[in-house]
Amino acid sequence: MKCHECRYLMFDYIDKKLSEPVIGEMEKHMEECPSCAERMAKLNRQQEEEKPSGLFWYLLMPSGGFKRFFFVGAIFTFILVLALISFQLKKPLFRLF
Repeated sequence: MKCHECRYLMFDYIDKKLSEPVIGEMEKHMEECPSCAERMAKLNRQQEEEKPSGLFWYLLMPSGGFKRFFFVGAIFTFILVLALISFQLKKPLFRLF
């Protein structure tokens, strides 16, 4: 495993979202690479110090993936529904300007 691959997977490693073979490769790489090991230690320290919580962080945290797309899609759908209702009523539901 190369450094850029290891660094890309660090958040998933911390969140325990990786398979056993990938975890083994990462741990082997970190034993051989002090730079990546230090970066992982730094991320672990930050994780312990700053334990974020709440719906906003849950949806937008670095390994958000599908949740992020779902959240953005839900907001877009909500805005579209409001626009369609406004169009059907032939008057604005709210004024922005």
